[in-house]
Order: sequence, then structure tokens, then C-alpha cells
Amino acid sequence: MFTKLKARVGQKEFDSRMINLALIIAFFMLLLLTFLFAIKFGIGLPADIQTWQNTSSYFQNIIALLTGPLSLLILYFVWKDNRQELAETKKALTEQSDTQNFSVIKDAVFEIADQVTLLLKKNVNVIDRDSSYILENVDNSLQEEEPQNFLDCDWDIDPLTEDIRTIKLEDFVKEYFIHMKSEPFELEEKETQYENVIFTSEFFTFIDKVKTISLFMRSLKGVEYKEVLEIILFSKLTIFTWLLFVEIAFHLLTTAKEGEKETAELVFVEIAGLTCRQLKEANWINALSDEVLLELKERKLL
Repeated sequence: MFTKLKARVGQKEFDSRMINLALIIAFFMLLLLTFLFAIKFGIGLPADIQTWQNTSSYFQNIIALLTGPLSLLILYFVWKDNRQELAETKKALTEQSDTQNFSVIKDAVFEIADQVTLLLKKNVNVIDRDSSYILENVDNSLQEEEPQNFLDCDWDIDPLTEDIRTIKLEDFVKEYFIHMKSEPFELEEKETQYENVIFTSEFFTFIDKVKTISLFMRSLKGVEYKEVLEIILFSKLTIFTWLLFVEIAFHLLTTAKEGEKETAELVFVEIAGLTCRQLKEANWINALSDEVLLELKERKLL
């Protein structure tokens, strides 16, 4: 009965009613004991002082007997109410802190997303030779050095036949993953170079972006805040950019040195998890490399 009443009226109203009920019970018990006293000893004004003292002592004991437990009950409800108010205050402060934390992280990751978008707008030269595939910055196109990379690739220079196109980096990333879903080049060496082109110097700047986004998302408190931010952040970049991020994160994971593995693990889990949760066009997942797909399946992210 009390449980249903508490659920219906709320905790504070329930406590108030319990105190009122205790006061009413104490009052009627006092009336009952007074009535029994009157029946036993009668009603009147005794002439001797001893009778007055005995009567006074009787009622003092009765009142003490009733007010003692009643006082403890009231103190209990006051303590309980204060504890509840403190808990609510703590919860409000925590929510306020989480909101501020969300706002700061949101602004930070949005700024990074804008930087990524800007980086993808730069022009690059796509050099397609018979036996090799190279990507280079337009500003560095006159340099004789081969593109740097963070894979151990052999960049052969084949001057016989080459096709040079100047396109936006974001367009190349799109072409890259479209190609990864289609048939590979006939020449295996050229296909390998093409697959590894996203690990060359033109993409070095994205490594820090991937790491920073991951660490910010990891530090976000509150599941509901993270879910909201993931949805908004994912929509600010293209599907192909997120696929690129997953490939970079996986490469960082597989090439991490001692002391860097924990961070690399965190980066991959955050980026891959975010992408898999938000990517509605599931068929684009197949544009990732076989190694990445295997890792995602083992981690049950697919």
C-alpha cells in the first residue's frame, strides 16, 4: 500500500504524509491514555501536592514515550530529505559540467572537421603510369624527389607512358574508394602502389586530425552526448573521408611502436566504431581493405 502511495504522490509528499500520520497517531494515543487515566483515578482537583506530582510525572512519561520516537522519525525524514536534495544538486552540477564538456568538445571537433574539409580542397597531381601510380602536391610538382610515405613502398619511375591529372584531393579520395570496390589493376605492383597511396606525404596531415578527433570523442562524458555528437560530426564529412580515417587509424594500429599501442588502439576503436555506427550505406564498408574488414569483423563492429 505504501509503495503504491509513494509512486503516486512522490517521495517528498509521501514523507510529509508519514510525519502527519505519526503526529495523529501520537495525539490519539495521548488522548487514549488520558481517558484511561481519568477512568481509573477520576476527574477532579486533588488537595495534596503529592497527587499533583504523581499526575505530572505520569503525563511527562507518556509524552516522553510518544515524542522520543516521533522526534527520531522527524529527524530521519529531515536527514533523508537533505540527502536527496544534495544528490539532486550533485546531479545538476554533473549535468551542467557534462553540458559544458560537450560544448567545448563539440566546438573542437567541428573545427578539426572544417580543417579537414579545407585540406581536402587542395589540388594534387595524379600521375598514372603503366606500372606505377603516384600522387603529388601541385606546389611540389617540379621537385625531383619521390613522394615520401610511411609504408615501405618501392616507387618506380616509369617515364614511358604517364597520364597526369590535376584534381582536388577530396575527388581523389572518392575515386580511390570507388576503385577499391571495383576490379583491381591488372598489374599487381601498380595495384599495391595505388592501395598504399593514401599513406604517402599528401595524407600525413590527416594523422593528427584522426588522433585528435578520437581522443576528444573518447573524453566525452555521457552516452547521450556522444551519440548526438557522432551523428552531427559524421554528417560534416563525406563517407569517403571517414573511410580514409579508418584506413589511417588501422595503419597506425598495425605500425604502432612500443608505448604507442594503447593510443593507437584507442584511435582505431573510436574512429572505426563511429564510422561503422553512422555509415548507413553499408555497402561502402566493402571499399575498405581486406585487412581492415577482417579487423572490424573480429571486433564485431560489422
